[in-house]
Amino acid sequence: MSLYKVPFDFTHEEKVFGGYLSLRQMLYMIASIISVGILFIHIPVIAKTIIFISIVAMLMTFAFLKIGNIYADKYFFNIIKYICRKKIFIFER
Repeated sequence: MSLYKVPFDFTHEEKVFGGYLSLRQMLYMIASIISVGILFIHIPVIAKTIIFISIVAMLMTFAFLKIGNIYADKYFFNIIKYICRKKIFIFER
């Protein structure tokens, strides 16, 4: 049986919603809209506002910001995986 290497490039996303938003971007936008529920928690108004704005800003950054050729959410998850992975330390004298 012959094996052929097929080049593939998944750096682009198919725009599903209106030709402008991909599924990943739409899910982040829905999550930011759902975060309005924070405003109904019984804590001081200034704390609600700070938490709400920080969550919406983070989700919108994940949806639309591209760092180099990688979206911000994948970049963030790669950083988290790097921090949490098992590291090998070699001590030499």
